[in-house]
Amino acid sequence: MMRGASPSGLERGLLALLPDAAIITCRRTAWHSATFSGERVVIQLELAGPGSASRADAFAAALPEAEFTLRKQFVADILVSDTQLSGETIRLTVDALLLDE
Repeated sequence: MMRGASPSGLERGLLALLPDAAIITCRRTAWHSATFSGERVVIQLELAGPGSASRADAFAAALPEAEFTLRKQFVADILVSDTQLSGETIRLTVDALLLDE
């Protein structure tokens, strides 16, 4: 979990799917189309320890079909866009598009 910040619904949902991960960064930017508005969210998660690669792979495979409960938004698109490996530590970048209800 990021220090000093309370997790959003999306962050809580990600940690429920990958409970031994830590959120390193979370960046949000406004997003608009002709018919929708919302935000793009980029979250970096770090996962360490034995078996972290297989847990990260399972998380990445399951993420696009995962259901999230968010206040006043829904997840239109979500995926792991980048994976960086350093020893037994993996950093995953999750990109999400959240649309306002």
